[in-house]
Amino acid sequence: MFESKRNLMRCFWMLFGLMNAALSCAVAAPSDTLVAQQAIGNDEDTFVFMARCPSGAMYRLISYDKEVSGIKQSFYDYEGPAGKGTVKTKTAPRVLASRVCLERAEIAGDE
Repeated sequence: MFESKRNLMRCFWMLFGLMNAALSCAVAAPSDTLVAQQAIGNDEDTFVFMARCPSGAMYRLISYDKEVSGIKQSFYDYEGPAGKGTVKTKTAPRVLASRVCLERAEIAGDE
């Protein structure tokens, strides 16, 4: 007898919890008056990458496009175990991050 009352109480609390969750979702629904968020597209031209090198040191890369003599070119500002500077290159961020993580690495551009 006690077992059936215990199961009945469990069902009651589960039902109560589900109703509470359903009501909170209904209340949290977005309204028509909210400003629509800007969609993410392929038109971004600046990206920041920060992480830890395998050695535990921190590094930072800022990838951006800059117009030079009327031509859009890719640049990175970097800071890490290899030093600090700016380089013009089309290298992928993952490759440049591995170079910046090496203390004695030479960070060379495309030219």
